[in-house]
Amino acid sequence: MNKRRLLIVAAFIALSACGKLGNPLLSASDGQFLRWIAPRNGLAPSCAAALYKPEMFIGQYNGLKFSAKDKISAVSEKQKSECIADLQQRASEIGIEGNITRDHLLDDRVKQRFLALQRG
Repeated sequence: MNKRRLLIVAAFIALSACGKLGNPLLSASDGQFLRWIAPRNGLAPSCAAALYKPEMFIGQYNGLKFSAKDKISAVSEKQKSECIADLQQRASEIGIEGNITRDHLLDDRVKQRFLALQRG
């Protein structure tokens, strides 16, 4: 019985540690995270906003367009896919360690961190 309890406790501790260490975006410093969510340059909307706050992305995107026909009312799947690829590359460029997966990007805790930083 004691061996079984010990195994259960060890498994629980291991799984708990994996959850905290498993997503590099959650362990990134605030400075790294802020650089990661910022628009790549002044002529691009924030890709992080495309995933976590679409209305912000739409406003930024439309603000960069001069023609009404080029404006959008929703973030397309193509834009989301391009942003996922861009955010994965940027994480590496900024020095966020680890292999950033789609699941890491779509983790609700990452969205909550993004929204908390937007609120100030």
